[in-house]
Amino acid sequence: MPTNARTAHPAYTQPMSAPYDIIKTQDVCAQTGRAIEIGEEHIAALIETPEEEALVRVAYSLEAWGKGPNLPPDAALFGFWKRTLPDKDEAPKQLVSPDEMLDLFEQLADATEHRQLAFRYLLALILMRKKVLLYERSTPPQGDTPGVLILRQRVKGGGGPLFEVTDPGLDDETIAQATEEIGQVMNLDEVSA
Repeated sequence: MPTNARTAHPAYTQPMSAPYDIIKTQDVCAQTGRAIEIGEEHIAALIETPEEEALVRVAYSLEAWGKGPNLPPDAALFGFWKRTLPDKDEAPKQLVSPDEMLDLFEQLADATEHRQLAFRYLLALILMRKKVLLYERSTPPQGDTPGVLILRQRVKGGGGPLFEVTDPGLDDETIAQATEEIGQVMNLDEVSA
């Protein structure tokens, strides 16, 4: 079997079987191989490689992240957030707060690749369900031009910033399955319809 993101590092585990796969990893620093300790803040990052259709979620200690992520060859950083490793006996907590999800959503604002556009669109739907983003209006696709959602960030007093979100043309079943999987990977509550 050729070396790829799943086999190149011992932190990688087998992918899940939904249409928008995210391969979960063990809680081991992808750069140093050191186990992330319970209660330790670290960086969770999504990376993509040409060999994998799935995104790979890896962990970095804050010290290793400060030196720059050591990505596999031809890999690209898709997005990242800071998290704290919970105690295994604790009820699973949300890995990504709404503010962290919004940061990840904003990081993908200049995305041009279909995969990143689709992920940003799915994050937008989750953020709408969590009432972080509010629907303003949309424009339907016309010819080769994709549809666009116009969303407003919910802020006290109103007048939050507007965001344009490209509709990647996913069907309803794919959206439902992918949103549920993203929610499971990030331990989000109340994301399924």
